[in-house]
Amino acid sequence: MAILFVFSDRKGSGKTCLVMALLSLLRQQGKSGAYYKPFSAAPEADPDVAAVSAGFPDLEIPPPASLPTTLTPELSRQVSARVTALQASCDLVLVEGPDLEDHTSLISTLDTDLVAALGARELLLYSYRPGLDEDSLSAICGLFGNRLAGLLLNLVTVHRLGEVHRGLMPALAARNIPVIGAIPEDRGMLAVTVEQIADHLGGRWVQEPGDVGGCVAHFLIGGNIMDSGPSYFGRHSNQAVITRAERPDIQMASFTGDTKCLILTGGAEPIEYIRVEARKNQVPMILVDSDTLSTAEALSGLIERSGPPTTRKARRFAELVAQHLDQDALFAALN
Repeated sequence: MAILFVFSDRKGSGKTCLVMALLSLLRQQGKSGAYYKPFSAAPEADPDVAAVSAGFPDLEIPPPASLPTTLTPELSRQVSARVTALQASCDLVLVEGPDLEDHTSLISTLDTDLVAALGARELLLYSYRPGLDEDSLSAICGLFGNRLAGLLLNLVTVHRLGEVHRGLMPALAARNIPVIGAIPEDRGMLAVTVEQIADHLGGRWVQEPGDVGGCVAHFLIGGNIMDSGPSYFGRHSNQAVITRAERPDIQMASFTGDTKCLILTGGAEPIEYIRVEARKNQVPMILVDSDTLSTAEALSGLIERSGPPTTRKARRFAELVAQHLDQDALFAALN
């Protein structure tokens, strides 16, 4: 049975979500898949293994070993034995490899050695960024030769998607790089939970918060705004509003939109009326001592560090994969 080695250029590229999407696609086609992550920086509590286990509780997933710097002959034998055992009971074994940036140089021999030891085909998930060109991608893909089953670009900003389809992808195809898709950036995939925001800021709950698993994809600063409350706070869904604790007018107006939490700055307590309305609207309130501007700056980049995939994110990524990945090309390369 086939082995597909899935790896990415850097942490947060969406590699585990891609594995979960491929497992779902296999099941939709009436086929079976297995999952194995040979190495982990946190082998006893790997968040990616936990996410796949939660999404596919019927899978028996071998535990990972500690991430090495090189693949020793003994490690190679252990990994090969695990994969061989999985092959006996499924149509495709999905092996999640280390990120390229996890190592001392951009391209570590760990990934290439693993692929050679397993006799696997490879799927490279690469994060799009401004200035990415066919020369740099060709250099990386060329290291894996004809074992590369596909290159999938992820996190392509919407305004660059057409340019990537018209320019970068044809240029790579002309160099015999098997590009199988470009997935656009999606705010839902970058969302964080209310609890993650509170932990990141070191904030404290004003009152019992209730559900802190609500997803936040946008941050709004509530200041001296000229628009009406519904106009300003109704522009986005899944938002967190940052405002001073002494501004009950802003806080009340925020309840007119899809506000998942209030981040109250300055350290003061909100008035009782706001507490009551927050409970009524089921909006958790996080209190921080810093000012509004400093709090907003502290939140910069949090969405990009949103952590391991949730079931909701994995489901959304499966939808994106179904729309933007050339499934026929990928699975044909595995036959």
